[in-house]
Amino acid sequence: MSNNKWIMTEPKFESDLINPQLKFAYWEGHRDFVYDLINFVKPGMITELGSQYGCSLFTFCQSVKDNGLDAKIRAVDMWSGDIGAPDTGEEVFALVNKIKDKFFSNLDIKLYQMRFDDALPDFQDGSIDILHIDGGHTFEDVDHDLKTWLPKLSEDGIILFHDVYSDIDDGSCVHWRETKKKYSNFFDFEHSCGLGVLFPKSDKWYNRIKDSGFFELYKDVYFYRSKFKYVLNRFDELSGLYEERYRAIEHQSEMIKERDNRIEATEKLAEERLEAIETQSEMIKERDNRIEATEKLAEERLEAIETQSEMIKERDNRIEATEKLAEERLEAIETQSEMIKERDNRIEATEKLAEERLEAIETQSEMIKERDNRIEATEKLAEERLEAIETQSEMIKERDERIEATEKLAIERLEAIETQSEMIKERDERIEVAERLAVERLQAIDNQSAMIRERDEKINALEDIANERLNIIKEKDEHIAKIETKMKEVEDRKAELKKIIDNHIMSRWEYRKKFGGDI
Repeated sequence: MSNNKWIMTEPKFESDLINPQLKFAYWEGHRDFVYDLINFVKPGMITELGSQYGCSLFTFCQSVKDNGLDAKIRAVDMWSGDIGAPDTGEEVFALVNKIKDKFFSNLDIKLYQMRFDDALPDFQDGSIDILHIDGGHTFEDVDHDLKTWLPKLSEDGIILFHDVYSDIDDGSCVHWRETKKKYSNFFDFEHSCGLGVLFPKSDKWYNRIKDSGFFELYKDVYFYRSKFKYVLNRFDELSGLYEERYRAIEHQSEMIKERDNRIEATEKLAEERLEAIETQSEMIKERDNRIEATEKLAEERLEAIETQSEMIKERDNRIEATEKLAEERLEAIETQSEMIKERDNRIEATEKLAEERLEAIETQSEMIKERDNRIEATEKLAEERLEAIETQSEMIKERDERIEATEKLAIERLEAIETQSEMIKERDERIEVAERLAVERLQAIDNQSAMIRERDEKINALEDIANERLNIIKEKDEHIAKIETKMKEVEDRKAELKKIIDNHIMSRWEYRKKFGGDI
């Protein structure tokens, strides 16, 4: 449920952290107003036709997120790129999705990358509470979008038109002038290319906005605030550019110094390398002489090696003959050793069998002794059990006598319990009567407390109304004081920024070609 109190806030837009150029978009001057409008209306569905970089889209998202609203957000755009924009359509669409996933992943957002008419079947008639039209800016485009999407607007829905006071797009301006002639409930802003606010089907929200004191207290404040914010953002941007250029100059000077040092170092290295080359050439000559001497020695040694190789071949032949004899003798020794091992294994097996049989005889004798002992123990147990049975029979007789006595006591106690149950029934009947009387009295007390609560609520409501009116008066005074101070600050800064803005500010067309945003 929405109240009739307009709350003016100073929101911070998280999307600027990823795309700072949104602070200079054509739509930027309307972000604060639309943020507060959504909080005032609390719509169930917000739909916009034409998003591009998402300045308006993320304004809707920020308000829904910050104010904890249960709203669906839908955006339709081809995202095929804008004339003069530095990024392609797919790059822009990827940037929009990045911001959506980073900051607004918990909201119900759907992006339709298609033509406006193709998205119509996905929206039921009367389902959209706030419709933002910012697509084509010819008269025919705006008129077509309004006629085709108007049935989708709810009974108390609101339509926002951008570029209704634009120096670039005359068609949308003419259409807004013609639209105002057809409807009685509307208002607009002329800054930031203009924003028209239309209430085409009912005057509910127009009257509530009017009753909140919006037109007297807040509407002009949004205009001056947007101008003030633009000057501040522009100043921050220019100061940032100056700092970047100064840093770049310092960085270049450092690079020049480094290059000069490198040049000196390379010259020194070149001289040192020339000296090293000369010394190396002398060393190469000395090595060549040594190589010639070593070659001669190598030839002489090769001849000696050839003679030695022939002698080695003769020795190798002798060694082969001796190795064959040694192998034959080793084979004979191995066969004899295997026969000896087989005999040893047989002897060990017979010894093991003899030992195992002796162990078996000993175990059998021990088992016979154990059985004799068990027989003696069982005879003793039998005698003890007979004695126990006799004692148990005597105990059973005693227990039977006790059971007869307990049965007599149980019969007497049952009779006493029956008499007590009759007395309890009489008491229960008396308690029921008393409970009925108590319930009737409690209902009477509840009725009286409800009447007292209703009276208290009426008193509290009257007190709230009185407090709200006092707060409105205080807010008016505070806003007037803030506006005066801000206007003074703006006038003071204008003189300081005039030279900077005159020397460095770009024209609309130059800025749009570079950044695709608003100035």
